[in-house]
Order: sequence, then structure tokens, then C-alpha cells
Amino acid sequence: MARRKTSRKTPRTRTPKTLNVAGILESGMIASAVTKGFFNVNIGDFVMSTGAMNQNQITARELISGLTGGSYGTSGSLNINAGGGNYTIATGADFGTTVKENLSNNGGKMIASLVLIPVGFKVVSKLTSKPRSMINRTAKMAGLPMRV
Repeated sequence: MARRKTSRKTPRTRTPKTLNVAGILESGMIASAVTKGFFNVNIGDFVMSTGAMNQNQITARELISGLTGGSYGTSGSLNINAGGGNYTIATGADFGTTVKENLSNNGGKMIASLVLIPVGFKVVSKLTSKPRSMINRTAKMAGLPMRV
């Protein structure tokens, strides 16, 4: 059988992966709004906090502790020695109640942030497209793996 007369395809050149700074900033702001709405802490405290916070605030450490059988850090007990006897008083609320309270207090602001942050980034992106393209072109010539 005769060989077909097709031209050889040139291999595609791969563009290097770039880091989009604006996308990372937008994602961080959205993540902070969600953690503030559900857990009443910003994203930095949610991830990095190791100490005890208020009982209506839940961190990632407390969340992992609760999932693995420990306490979520939203409730506790207070031991009092008074009048020759020991008394234990329960404080705080369970995890579900705490999340409900946080949503009722911060839910409206969270929903507004989830809608307005992407809209704001799109508007700013359109308004600053010319300067950003010049910065991106310069960064590409310098060999930096990022975009603005």
C-alpha cells in the first residue's frame, strides 16, 4: 500500500506555567469571606491559629480535632470549688449550633462578599488591562513565571 502524502505536523510548543497574582488574591479574599461566615475567623487565623480563641470561633486545628474524636473547641466546662463541693458548669454550644450562630451573624456579609469580590476583580481587571499587559510583557521578557 502506498504511503499517504500528508505533511508532518510540527510539535506544539508548551508555554510555561505562570502564576496569576490577581487570581491568588481573589481566591484568598473569597476563602477569608467563607471562613468568616462559617467559622467567625479570617483565613489567616483559621489556618495558623494554635491558641484558644472565643467559643464562637472555630479554627482548622479545632475542626480536625473534632473530626478525629476530640472537641471542636466550641464548648467546654468550668469546675468551681465552692461551699465545700465541686460544681461543673457547661459552657458554649455544640459545633452545629455555633456554625448556625456564625451564619446568622455573618451570613449576609459573606454572601455579599461572594458576589461582589469577583465582580470587583472583573471591573478592575478591565480598567487596568493596558498597564497590566505591559507589566506582564516585561515580566515575560525577564523570565518571571507570573502574571498580574
